[in-house]
Amino acid sequence: MTDSRVPQTGQDKVGSSGGVWCSPPHLAGDTRAKRVVDRVLPTGVRRWVFFGAIAVGISAATSLPLLPGLALGATVTLLASTYCLLNFWRCREAHCIVTGIGWAALAVFETAEIALGHSLLHRDESLAFLIVLVGAVAFEALWRRRHGTNVVIFKA
Repeated sequence: MTDSRVPQTGQDKVGSSGGVWCSPPHLAGDTRAKRVVDRVLPTGVRRWVFFGAIAVGISAATSLPLLPGLALGATVTLLASTYCLLNFWRCREAHCIVTGIGWAALAVFETAEIALGHSLLHRDESLAFLIVLVGAVAFEALWRRRHGTNVVIFKA
């Protein structure tokens, strides 16, 4: 019997054999929700297209008038956050927990800015998005260095 919390591979340290940007394998799809997420999350070329669209949206948001720009920024930030949180749930990739939570908080912040009718960051929400990304990559690098894998697994 296998532990469904641990990605199923023949290695002790999942994610340690691949390159820096290699995702660990998904955890066992032992529920309907997990199988749906596995089908919905973009992989391969579709993942690059998805995050390319996120980058375009984040970049374009600063060129638009204030409220439409904040709305576009909040939308694409929330989409990126959702992807990362679901991806973390399925494979425990270290940077995904930081980007997932960080971008969710940023999307809530941008939504609050829309309600206020002005940008509290002087239209630098895209910079905040990148700061979260850099922090997440740094966290994953430190995690990998300490644990020899990019997989976050907490042992009971």
